[in-house]
Amino acid sequence: MMRNNLRAYAEQFPEQLWIQQKLIIASDTLQALKRHELPVKPLPRLSFSESQIRHTPRLMPVDDLLSGFRQELITTFGIWHLPNKLWLNDLHQFIAGRRVLEVMAGNGILASGLRDLGDDVVATDTFAWENQDIQTPDPWTQVTQMSGLQAVETLSFEVVIMSWAPDTNISDVDILAALRQQHFTGDFIVIGEKNRATNSTQFWQMADLSAPLSLNKHHQPFDFIHDQVFIVK
Repeated sequence: MMRNNLRAYAEQFPEQLWIQQKLIIASDTLQALKRHELPVKPLPRLSFSESQIRHTPRLMPVDDLLSGFRQELITTFGIWHLPNKLWLNDLHQFIAGRRVLEVMAGNGILASGLRDLGDDVVATDTFAWENQDIQTPDPWTQVTQMSGLQAVETLSFEVVIMSWAPDTNISDVDILAALRQQHFTGDFIVIGEKNRATNSTQFWQMADLSAPLSLNKHHQPFDFIHDQVFIVK
């Protein structure tokens, strides 16, 4: 189990706190997620630089282990996007009491955090990813089985949130097109990595993007994927 390996490596570097910190934070995060608890603040960058590894070759297997942290989140917890409580509070302030629809909500981690803060959130997902990266969904909160397109066409909302849409289909394009057809005047919040890990190529081509500082100051990458929080028109 990754958590045990992280702790074992941490014990091998008792004097190097800069190494221990990454390992312990990663381990504690996995333990917290088992209890359906999110990290309080953004995780630090979990990888080590080439110069650090050259100076301390024993870091090579440690770096390899930490590079698999995101895959551990996906396969063990069904989490593609990892929120933290500071960022969730920023998002809560931005929502400001408006009705929220989350599409592609997965296990409802984001919706659960917002509901804990008192937000009115309807979370939806097709659960088409079941039996793929993770075998069985484990929702943290109620998630309605419904496609994103069906949700935006039938439900009432003032804010739409879509995080880590797949890059294997154009369902994100369909959602954006439907919102434009409705002349949606609220906020469409998209969390992803532009032109890389998430969303379709067509989506990034047609999206009118802004990345407000208020939604990104506590949303920081912990690995090689640099996802951001966008407002899309």
